[in-house]
Amino acid sequence: MPKILFEVNYSIYPGKREGYLQLISELKSYIKEMTQKDYFVYEDLKKKNNFSEIIFFESNEEFDNFEDMQDDKIKELMSKVINNYVMEKKVNYITKEEV
Repeated sequence: MPKILFEVNYSIYPGKREGYLQLISELKSYIKEMTQKDYFVYEDLKKKNNFSEIIFFESNEEFDNFEDMQDDKIKELMSKVINNYVMEKKVNYITKEEV
């Protein structure tokens, strides 16, 4: 069964970087605690303040069930990232399947 990579890409406001880094650290830890999934966040080396959140799933079924695994706190933290830190609330979602 092919694995799934889910990626969320966005740029943040430069003046809000420290607050973003604190919030994303909290989100990563909480997702790991609640879902047992590793949640990675990377910054583009060539474009400062451009980030990718990445999570791997063992199957399409696990990916489809991820939203059901999210409690209100996860949804609240994700919403804060987008509403308070993401430039113009522009987010790009990418889903890839292993070949």
